[in-house]
Amino acid sequence: MAEIYHAKDLRSGNTFLRNGNIYMVLENSFNKTAMREGIVKCKCKNLRTGSITIEVLTGEKLEKANVETTKMTFSYDDGNNFVFMDNETYETIEIPKSKMQWEKNFLNENTEVRVQKYGEEILGVQLPDQVVCEVADAEEAVQGNTVQSVQKKAWISSGYEIQVPQFIKKGDKVIINTLTGEYSGRENK
Repeated sequence: MAEIYHAKDLRSGNTFLRNGNIYMVLENSFNKTAMREGIVKCKCKNLRTGSITIEVLTGEKLEKANVETTKMTFSYDDGNNFVFMDNETYETIEIPKSKMQWEKNFLNENTEVRVQKYGEEILGVQLPDQVVCEVADAEEAVQGNTVQSVQKKAWISSGYEIQVPQFIKKGDKVIINTLTGEYSGRENK
């Protein structure tokens, strides 16, 4: 028998089925007023499409989705798919590029990820919170500009554009937050 969640008991990280979709709770809030049933608002990620929505759940019972995660390492890009290898069994799987529109920006060889599966269906990958990427190209620093927060454009090897401090140059390794896609720091040499 399927495990059931009451909407008010949902917590960050829980996965559930609703209207044929598989959702993972990112954030939730519960609002109870005197004469009404409590209202639960959940910021959820649809694990099939990758879209993020706000789901309003009032007194609903939801079926738990048993999403399995497996540690895997990114091996290579075969043109149409990204190939990952299981860290324990050395088996490989292919995930179509179309399922990884955001994640592809931050994949480097040997990046360790968590592959999410629902039954035999591969839902996608969960990146580490931060990754180190090499700057493939960067704009020139503006001479004489001494304002502390001046930023310039730089591109990492995947072609993804980020804003970085003036001192970053081509060849530097930068730390990028994979949730926001923003510069977090420079890797110490």
